[in-house]
Amino acid sequence: MNPYFDLSGKKALVTGGAGGIGLAAAEALYEAGADVVIADCNAEKLSRASDSKDPMRFTSIYLDVSSPESISEAVCYLREHGGVDIFVNSAAVIIRKKLCDFGLDEWDRVMSVNLKGAFLLGKSISSLMIEQNRGGKMIFIVSTGAYRASIDYGVYSASKAGVVMLMKTFALELAQYGILCNAIAPTATETDFTADIYSADPTRKASVAKNHPLGRIAIPDDYKGTIMYLASSASDFVTGTLVTVDGGKTAK
Repeated sequence: MNPYFDLSGKKALVTGGAGGIGLAAAEALYEAGADVVIADCNAEKLSRASDSKDPMRFTSIYLDVSSPESISEAVCYLREHGGVDIFVNSAAVIIRKKLCDFGLDEWDRVMSVNLKGAFLLGKSISSLMIEQNRGGKMIFIVSTGAYRASIDYGVYSASKAGVVMLMKTFALELAQYGILCNAIAPTATETDFTADIYSADPTRKASVAKNHPLGRIAIPDDYKGTIMYLASSASDFVTGTLVTVDGGKTAK
């Protein structure tokens, strides 16, 4: 099976790559042989994430995904360092509030990073892939919230639902270039996204775990296999698909 999952010689970009699911994705690609660039707006976390990695194959760059200028600089960096074959978009922010309590500035913040960022990056990275003329894989990290409503998560869920439709449309428009686009919908996961609410209320974590048939919430490493599948030749006839990785939560 190794030839299906060997990414030797491939160039990968992972946004939100300094922690959580993004870092797990970057590590999976790196372990499979790809040269990985992680991009994030947190310089301290970027430095820690690169520890113990081969600096020739695992590098980091600053990136504000809501800024066209920052994205343009990142694309220039990629072009100068061999291009990109695999793109994983994991950068995101979350604000937990009921819709009626949401301020317009808060709405703009979530949409600017989660939805606008996915659009700008998808557009820029796909243009570079077309220019390279060697196909590519684009993977968007969304959420089960993209198709499942939940109190206090309305704006976040709306942003992720928008990313799903962007992914599907990119898949249709880029198929002629051999660029495949898919998304992964994670469930509740042990990351910085959830650390604050679970530390404030440990009983909530136990309650959420019980809602998963597998009896626990996810850890970032739970997504490595799906990342590998969608990034490798094992999924060369898969595009426009949302893959749910949720311990059975949404099967109920």
